[in-house]
Amino acid sequence: MAASEMIQELIRAHVAGDSERFRTISLQLAASEARAGHRIVAGRIRGLIEEDRATKRPSKAALEPTPIARPARDLRGVLATSYPKERLSDIVLAAEPERVMHRVLVEHRSRSRLQKWGLDARRKMLFYGPPGCGKTLAAAVIAGELGLPLMRVRVETLFSRYLGETGALLADIFVEMERVRGVYLFDEFDAIARQRGTAHDVGEAKRVVSTFLQLLDSDPSDSMIIAATNLTDQIDRAIFRRFDDVADFPLPTKTQIEALLRLRSAGKALSQTAIPRLAAMAEGLSFADVSRAVEESVKVMVLEGRRRLRPSDVEQAIAEVVARPTTD
Repeated sequence: MAASEMIQELIRAHVAGDSERFRTISLQLAASEARAGHRIVAGRIRGLIEEDRATKRPSKAALEPTPIARPARDLRGVLATSYPKERLSDIVLAAEPERVMHRVLVEHRSRSRLQKWGLDARRKMLFYGPPGCGKTLAAAVIAGELGLPLMRVRVETLFSRYLGETGALLADIFVEMERVRGVYLFDEFDAIARQRGTAHDVGEAKRVVSTFLQLLDSDPSDSMIIAATNLTDQIDRAIFRRFDDVADFPLPTKTQIEALLRLRSAGKALSQTAIPRLAAMAEGLSFADVSRAVEESVKVMVLEGRRRLRPSDVEQAIAEVVARPTTD
């Protein structure tokens, strides 16, 4: 929509008394100005909208409980919506992803201050690393900390049920990002952003990558976009520079495993002197594997009617996880 058309729509919304429409068009105008390089003007527009929202007395409808966000009818099979309860205290991460998460949270909690200076909070992130190393949990923690819905894009459904319509559905998802502010998680992102020009490339894959790049570049929403993948070597190189942050989620170190064991066994009276030895046994496992081992050992404790978690319970559980066959 051209700027002149947006101004006409703003006037129509004002005359009709449609404050929500007025706000939406104003934010679109701010996004258009930002893309044109007028970042200070864009920041002022957003700042005025935020000030207006902050100074207005809440209406009766605003005082009622906020309904849980639900995707549009045609996206309910593609978007899985939840309101995570996870917080920063529920996750152990390597230094790099932890730094990225803290910076993102600080910027989003100060969005209005940044917008007054024509600046945007970083909101496009790519998480990569082995399975079970905290990528999905990190997205849930960000949503939980910001009080936003987590909208997980079901990539398997996007392709399996709507072959040939993937690009159109991606466009619908980006429209939903404007309608419902949230944390949109594209898990198994390599399925969407597969490298173009490979031996296994097909026309549909090329169109999907190109469509995603265009949508990502032109996205005017305030929603957060998190892409997660285990397979960075299969992602189109043009994708990486579109993200504000690209964070590596590696397998945990022994020190991080120790921290996770303490976190997951809190309140179970596990001997603290045994934790370094247990962490050494678990080296090479993912965060998810270690958490699963603790959970299984707690089950044994509960079923035996005990209130104290024995190191031998955790040892046995870790040994069972280590002995599982892998698909690598």
